[in-house]
Amino acid sequence: MARVTQDRKSLRSPWRWKSRHTTDETAGHSTTRNADQLYAEYKEPLYAAPPLLQRMVDAGRLGRKTGSGFYAYA
Repeated sequence: MARVTQDRKSLRSPWRWKSRHTTDETAGHSTTRNADQLYAEYKEPLYAAPPLLQRMVDAGRLGRKTGSGFYAYA
């Protein structure tokens, strides 16, 4: 019974769910994707992804996971 209860609790925990279902998406990818979706829906230039961020994502400068971004990560 304790195992069933523990399994049920772990399935409800958002932290456990996220750690089990993580993707390689980075903050730059998700930010540009979200901005693109907002821009496509509302056609407001305010919601478009900033050009600098889009260039950095296209160049693969994605932050800590890649070792480069706005800062040089060692």
